[in-house]
Amino acid sequence: MVAWAARDDEIVMHFEGQAISSRDSLSGVATSAPIDLDPVSLLVVPHLDRIYAEMGRRCIGREGDPHRWVNPEFHGWWSGRGFRISVDVATGDLIDLDDFIGHFYATYHPYYNGNQPLIHPQPAGIAVTDSAARFIGWHAITILRVSLDPQECMRVYFYNPNNDSGQNWGDGVTVSTAGHGERFGEASLPFEQFLSRLYIYHYDPLERGEAAHVSRDDLDQVMGYIRRSWGADRLPPVELQADSGPINTL
Repeated sequence: MVAWAARDDEIVMHFEGQAISSRDSLSGVATSAPIDLDPVSLLVVPHLDRIYAEMGRRCIGREGDPHRWVNPEFHGWWSGRGFRISVDVATGDLIDLDDFIGHFYATYHPYYNGNQPLIHPQPAGIAVTDSAARFIGWHAITILRVSLDPQECMRVYFYNPNNDSGQNWGDGVTVSTAGHGERFGEASLPFEQFLSRLYIYHYDPLERGEAAHVSRDDLDQVMGYIRRSWGADRLPPVELQADSGPINTL
């Protein structure tokens, strides 16, 4: 791709069998030219940005989130064809959250997936929050691996294309870049904290894991982080609903 961009001022990728040229595509997602990139990224990223946006445009009219179709085509064959999203695209509300959380445990957590390591990096989407746990926006990251850190804490190690990746996301959720078994370029969080900010992930549909073995306490711990942060106004206030009281049969 670097050679194509430098020599031809064009990168060609394919979406569902159809070629997409960065030269022929309309504007990308970025509204201005990047200035804080390394020389290689400065050359390649504008082309990839236009191709990524064009893939999104070709999903217009489809029901659901376009990442379902774009990610496997844009990132490559190693992206899992299974897709989960916890947000209703039309309303922004959180839906089927217990199932979403339990399935991620069964797919990615070594204690529930038969101790299967993550073979290929997987694209994912997170809800970024500030130091007060307030929602900022959606952000793309890459899940690299899941394993125990030197302190025996199960952590998700991921690539966050956002400066040095070290961020305070509020409610005690602080992204680590060193001291917890991180390799060069990795960020990490304890498994349940990472999952509390996750809203999109891919998985291998042939590897089912053991979602039924995930405890209610594990689910509730993740739910607590969500309710105290970006999900505060996206979840139905079930705990606050008044009891309808006894039925009057007179």
